Amino acid sequence: MIELQHITKRFGPLLALDDVSLQIAPGQIHGLLGENGAGKSTIMNVLFGLLKPDAGVIRIGGEEVRVGSPRVARSLGIGMVHQHFKLVPTLTVVENFALSLATSVRAIRPAAQRQLEALRWPVELQARVENLSVGQQQRVEITKALLAIERSSGGNRTLILDEPTAVLTPQETAELFAALEVLKRSGGGGGSGVGIVFISHKLAEVQRICDVVTILRRGKHILTAPASTLSAEEMAEKMIGSRIELPRVAGEGRGGGTEGSTRRALLDVQNVSSGMLRGVSLQVYPGEIVGIAGVDGNGQSDLVQSIIGAVPVTGGAVHLDGEEATRKSIRWRIDRMAFIAEDRHREAVVLPLPIRDNLMLKDYRRRPFSSAGWLRFGAWRSHSRQLVSRFDVRSPSILTTVGRLSGGNQQKVVLARELYNQEKPVVVAVNPTRGLDVGATAFVMQQLLDARARNAGVLLVHSDLDELLAISDRVLVLYNGVLTASDWPKATKDSIGQLMLGV
Repeated sequence: MIELQHITKRFGPLLALDDVSLQIAPGQIHGLLGENGAGKSTIMNVLFGLLKPDAGVIRIGGEEVRVGSPRVARSLGIGMVHQHFKLVPTLTVVENFALSLATSVRAIRPAAQRQLEALRWPVELQARVENLSVGQQQRVEITKALLAIERSSGGNRTLILDEPTAVLTPQETAELFAALEVLKRSGGGGGSGVGIVFISHKLAEVQRICDVVTILRRGKHILTAPASTLSAEEMAEKMIGSRIELPRVAGEGRGGGTEGSTRRALLDVQNVSSGMLRGVSLQVYPGEIVGIAGVDGNGQSDLVQSIIGAVPVTGGAVHLDGEEATRKSIRWRIDRMAFIAEDRHREAVVLPLPIRDNLMLKDYRRRPFSSAGWLRFGAWRSHSRQLVSRFDVRSPSILTTVGRLSGGNQQKVVLARELYNQEKPVVVAVNPTRGLDVGATAFVMQQLLDARARNAGVLLVHSDLDELLAISDRVLVLYNGVLTASDWPKATKDSIGQLMLGV
């Protein structure tokens, strides 16, 4: 169906793609793997018309084509779900569909409703996108791409999914996979099925859904093989170049927050009500990781925003390190808490600023980074270079704007800024491994375990239940604004999943 031949792409001195060739066949789900900065999103952005290659050609059905824009790509039957959403926040869901497909709201509404119902996704078409959760916005993106494929007049139909399950629950992921199986068999033109490119860092999902796997490493093609011939360990080794395992809590959790504990909680949320939350209480004690599980949209955002001070609480109190924090400013909390936000673009980085400035956003007033009101850029440079090296941020310079980095490298910038200071007693992390490769995921999880080892209290809100359970001492489940304690680590994954569904 589609051939990308000898594609090369540079960004200044950085060689993002080095003579990469790839074939996408009809009726197949093609997994595209690689660590952050390997070139996965870059080569798909070339195919979708967002980037122009420096060398190489694209052929569809044997004919060379020039994909100069996403509009041209869609006319050729290529749809893409981006890792970073391409939605207009101030428009409604159906208005975003109409804008993307250059049609009217009235014309697209029936097809959009059918598609959402087929996927069993309860997304209100009249809802404003800025009011949707991250998970709901991801569903809108997937639906938008599927609608584009449906409207294609050509025989070619190709769907590119860039980290589509990053914020989906296991149940939502299963529903998506069922839809993808139908799509790959459905066919356009001669009935040969849709070609699907599945970019993911979740190797278990790749094994589960993909027919073929291609692995890139540092811009080079490493291998293409049937997914059934590769284990998750072999995939990870090819991606990274060495063997790697995700860290886990050794043995059963220490249960620092057991009832009757006489230790003082580092984070104490007492009967807090805000947004969806209804009298939520939790404690995080020194030297433990408390995981918050739940289907996206059940109050996780309200809980986190209440803790960091971004929204006022309507009832209850929050204490940080033994001090009343309910009415304290965000700046006051910054000194006592590391915060890894869920949406890095809206809450964690400033895309037009360089890496150096993003790393200094919270520390620029401190010594040695400023003195008597004067900024000391020499100290900024030295500090930033150390963090870029320590956290393996792939960039030619600390003055590269964060907006030019891959999603995974943007997340590493956030992690570097938030986790380097080991004096902060509380760490709040929300989906900290979203968009990260297996090596970077292992690094992040180890950082959280290191914080636990230095006796910090870690609150981990995570949509990936496997990763959450891997390193949590205790697990609480949030459903419809109510927090329920599970019996982890004695409880099973399935029983926690039932609690997530309100059962």
